[in-house]
Amino acid sequence: MDLKLFSKLQQRFRILALGSRLTFYFVSIGFILTLVTVGALLFKQYDDGRVYVYDEAKGTIDAVNQQLARSLWNVDQDSTHILLEGVYRMPSIQGVRIIESLGNEYQYGEVKQPASLSSPLIFNEQNMGRIEVDVQDERIADSVRQQFIVIFLSSTLTIGLIGFVFSYIIKNAVIKHLSAISAEISHAEKLTSKTHQPISLDRPEFQDELSDLVNALNQGRKQVAEFALAKEPYENQLEYQANFDVLTSLPNRRHIETHLKEEMLKQQTTNKNGKLVIFFIDLDGFKEVNDSLGHNSGDKILLESALRLKKLITQYDGYVARFGGDEFIASFMCKTRIEAENVATRIIQIFQESFILNDVQLQLGCSIGVSMHPEDGDTTEDLIRKADTAMYKAKASGRNTYSFFEQTMLHDIILHNTIKNKLKMAMANNQLELYFQPLINLTDMSITGFEALLRWHDEDLGQVGPDTFIPIAEKSGLIFDIDVWVFEHAIDQVKKWRTEFNTDYIVSINFSPTNFHHREIDAWTSEHKIFLEKLDWVELEVTERLMLDDDPVVMKGINQLLKSGLHFSIDDFGTGYSSLGYIQKFSHILSKIKIDRMFVNEINNSSSDQALVKSIITLADSLSIEVLAEGIEAKKQEEMLVELGCGYAQGFFYSRPIPIKDIPDFIYNWQKTPHMMKSV
Repeated sequence: MDLKLFSKLQQRFRILALGSRLTFYFVSIGFILTLVTVGALLFKQYDDGRVYVYDEAKGTIDAVNQQLARSLWNVDQDSTHILLEGVYRMPSIQGVRIIESLGNEYQYGEVKQPASLSSPLIFNEQNMGRIEVDVQDERIADSVRQQFIVIFLSSTLTIGLIGFVFSYIIKNAVIKHLSAISAEISHAEKLTSKTHQPISLDRPEFQDELSDLVNALNQGRKQVAEFALAKEPYENQLEYQANFDVLTSLPNRRHIETHLKEEMLKQQTTNKNGKLVIFFIDLDGFKEVNDSLGHNSGDKILLESALRLKKLITQYDGYVARFGGDEFIASFMCKTRIEAENVATRIIQIFQESFILNDVQLQLGCSIGVSMHPEDGDTTEDLIRKADTAMYKAKASGRNTYSFFEQTMLHDIILHNTIKNKLKMAMANNQLELYFQPLINLTDMSITGFEALLRWHDEDLGQVGPDTFIPIAEKSGLIFDIDVWVFEHAIDQVKKWRTEFNTDYIVSINFSPTNFHHREIDAWTSEHKIFLEKLDWVELEVTERLMLDDDPVVMKGINQLLKSGLHFSIDDFGTGYSSLGYIQKFSHILSKIKIDRMFVNEINNSSSDQALVKSIITLADSLSIEVLAEGIEAKKQEEMLVELGCGYAQGFFYSRPIPIKDIPDFIYNWQKTPHMMKSV
C-alpha cells in the first residue's frame, strides 16, 4: 500500500517540462555540493577551534598550577581565589574548581562531571589536591552554527540566482527550439501535405547538435512526405479494389452493405411511402458455359451481363453490384410491388437476348429473387438473405423467372437446417441404411452386380429421400463422410455375397463430385487399408459434370483411385451438357455409361430417343465401354434396348432397391426362375 502511495505521489509531482527538469537537476546538484562543501569546511573549522580552546585552557592550567599549589600549601585563600577568578575569566573556560586533598573546594562557574580537563596540584612533592576545568566548547558550536546559517542562506540565494539564469539560458538556447521542433512534428498531416514545409528555427546558423537534429528531421520528413505522395495512388487503387469488382467495375459485396444502409436510411427519412427493392440475380446455365468454353468466355459473359444490368437499372435511378461469381445485386426505389415486377420482367427479357462469343450465339437466362424494405427486413443481411432465398425458389420453379420472398419460404430454410442437423445425428448414431438394386446382364439375364443406394428413415421426418438429403449433405460438407461410409460398407457387404454365392458380383457406388475437393481425399485414398485390396470389381458412379469440368484436382483424385483398380461410370448420361466427344476423351477412365431413364421412358415411341441411345451404344462399343440403361419398367423397353445393343439394365422391372437382409432370397429366387428374352 505504501509503495502504491509513493508511486502515485511520484507521478503527481513529476516535472514534465524538459527545461524545468534541467533547472531542477542543476539547482539540486549545486545545492547538494554546496552543503557537502560547507559542511566539510565547518566541521574542519569546528575541530580546529576545539583543539585551540583545549590547548589554551591546558596552557592556562599549566601556568597557574604551581602558584595555586603554593597558595594551598601556605593556606592563602585570598591568593587562591584571585588565581581561580583569573582562570575563570579566560574566554575558553566555562568553569573551574579546586578540590583540596583535605576535602575543601573552591569553584568559579559550572563544572560538569567529568570535567573537560583535570590536573593535580603538587608542591614540595606533596599532593595538595587537583584543579578541574570545564572548557566552553558550546561557544565553538554556536559560532560554527551561525557561520553555517549565513553561508547556507547566501549559497542558496546564489544557487537560486544561478539556476534562474541557467533556466533562462537553457530555455532560449535549447528548450524554445526543441518546443518548436516538437510542435512541427506533432502535426502528422503536414507529412502528407503536397506543400510540405521544412522545420526552421529562429536562431543564428550554428553548426551544432540542434542544427544536425533539424537537418535529420527535415530529411526524414521530406522522405515521409514523398512516400505519402507516392503511395496515394496505390491507396486509392486499394480503396477502389476493396469496393469495386475488377472485372465488371461494378460495386462489390463490401460496397453493397454501405449502399443499402444509406438507401434504407434515406427511405426512412425522406421517402417513407416508397419501398426499397432488392433483386438477387443469378445467371442460369453460366457454370456449364464457363466450364465448357473456358473462363475467358465466362468473363466476357459476366462483363456483358453487368453492362446490360447497369444500363437498365440506371433508368430507374437504381444501383447494381456484383455479389460474387455469376450473382448480381440490384436495388432501386419504387412505390408499388407492380413496379418491382415490371423491372424484374425487364431484367429477364434483357438476359433472353443471345450472348455472342466468337460468332457463337449463347442462350442463358437468369433467376431473380426479390425482397423489399421495410416489409421483408430492416438489415442488409436480412434483405439479401431473403432475396437469395427467393432466388432459389425461382430456380426451383423452372429458372428464367422471378420470385418475391414469402414467409413460407422460411419453412424450407428451417427444413433444410433440420435435415442437416438430423443427418449429422443419424451419421453419429449409425441410422443410415444401405439398400441394393440389382444390375442385370441383358445377354444372359444374370445378376452382374448391385448398385448401393443410401436410405434414411428419421423418427420425426419419416423416410427422407436421397434427392432431399444428398444435396443438403453436399452443401453442408457432410457428403464426404457419408460417401466414405457407403463406399466401405458397400464393398464389405458385396464381398460377402461374392463369397457366399461364388459369383464375381460388381458393386456400383455413387460418389459426389465435391469429394474430390475435400481436404481429406488425399489421405483417404493413399492411407486407408481398403485401397490395399484389388478393387477391380468396384465402380464409382460420377456425374458427367465431373468429366466436363476437366479439373486438375479432380483428375488427380481420379488417377489416385484408379491405382486400386476400381472403375468409373457416368451416371444419368445425357442429362447434362456433355457430348459424345467426352466419352472418347475420357475412355481411358470410363468402364460404363449409364443412360438416364428419361431416354428409356419413351424409347418405344420416340425415334429420336432410339437414335440417341443407339449412337451412345455404338460409340461405347467402339471404345470397349459397357452401356447400362436405367429405369427399365416394362418388357418392351427391355426388348428395345436389347435390339439396340444395350448390354446391361437396371430398374423396377427387375427389382426395386432391396434391404441387405433380403438380397440373398432375391438371388436364390432369380437363379431358380427362368428369364426369357427376345432374341436379336
